[in-house]
Amino acid sequence: MTLVELTVSITVLTVALCAVASTVVTTGALNQQSHETEVARRAAENMIEVLRNTPIANVFALYDTSTADDPGGAGTAPGARFAVPGLKPLPGAPGGMAGTIFLPSAGPTLREDTIDATLGLPRDLNTDGVVDAKDHASDYQVLPVRVRIQWSSQHGPRTIELTTLLSGL
Repeated sequence: MTLVELTVSITVLTVALCAVASTVVTTGALNQQSHETEVARRAAENMIEVLRNTPIANVFALYDTSTADDPGGAGTAPGARFAVPGLKPLPGAPGGMAGTIFLPSAGPTLREDTIDATLGLPRDLNTDGVVDAKDHASDYQVLPVRVRIQWSSQHGPRTIELTTLLSGL
């Protein structure tokens, strides 16, 4: 073999090894990102199941942001924020929690004329056939809900959202 052939062979081998190393590093990062997304998705789905298993008449009072309407007295309800084990909340997240439940209003009043396209509002929440400006915190039959998980990953801030409609019908 000549010196030129040997140099070309070493160069080709070096390029191939660099490509393999880059692939291994990228795969590891994607695996971590995929794992975090799966943790967030499961946490959002689990919270939706918790909400579905709560009597519909209690969901708004238990999971709104207001403590004034908590069924057991102020500060006794779980509220709109929840922890997600395995994920690092965004810096400055209220209560240091990554999960948030969004209802048609912050509470303690629930109005049908609220405007929020992602929750399908305005909407007839008490199924009387009329969308009005009255407080329906005590007589709603359907309740749109959005669950959002926001966390800090090695690739920057990440978010996942799931939206559903709870029904007491």
